[in-house]
Amino acid sequence: MNDSFFGRLADLIVKPARLMENVGADPRFWQPLLLIFVLTIVASYLTLPISGPEQIEIMQDSKALQMAPAGTWQEMYDNSLDMTPGQLFQQSLGASLFTTLILVLPFSFIIGFFVRMSGGKGTMRQALGLGMWAALIPFGVSMLVRLPLILATESTLSGNIGLAALVPNGDMSMPLYQVLMTYGDVFTWWGLIVLVVGYRDVFHLPTRTAAISVILPWIPLSSVWLGVSLLATM
Repeated sequence: MNDSFFGRLADLIVKPARLMENVGADPRFWQPLLLIFVLTIVASYLTLPISGPEQIEIMQDSKALQMAPAGTWQEMYDNSLDMTPGQLFQQSLGASLFTTLILVLPFSFIIGFFVRMSGGKGTMRQALGLGMWAALIPFGVSMLVRLPLILATESTLSGNIGLAALVPNGDMSMPLYQVLMTYGDVFTWWGLIVLVVGYRDVFHLPTRTAAISVILPWIPLSSVWLGVSLLATM
């Protein structure tokens, strides 16, 4: 049984149950966390020249910018089109730190807490490992699939693979589009399913209990970020 780092990456796709079993025996949660950190920096650096202007265009009619001094929007837009490599790296590093320290790590802790409260027989170290490795799907595999699409079309909207892609002429200014992006993303649900399998097998829980313990806290946690996104476009 190949339990090397690259063996685990392969199992993430082809043998997720075996991966979760190995993670339960030896979490090594720092490996996927470091990989997510690096991948986020690279993906952000490459896509910021596209996503930056798009986001500012969406905010053009927001109440916050309408209350700002005249010319603020144009200045922000011009700056997003003319970022230096240093500025790109700085913003990419910030995005990576936000992803790993604000999204991935707390989520793993909170889910682990809920699972243990549900009677799961495992440690928080195992919970971190399961959370980190499963997070490689929405924060790693997803990036590798979306990145070529975004670069080829020069639009971040083309990188949506899920229910949001079914909305005609959808964009980030539409609340329905943002809701479907948050709760209907294929990679997010793939990662959640792998996490449920991990908690079922490693923490010795019934499938139903593991699913409830994972999905129930995920819904309000995701709604926080959704709320921030909706407010930015109002």
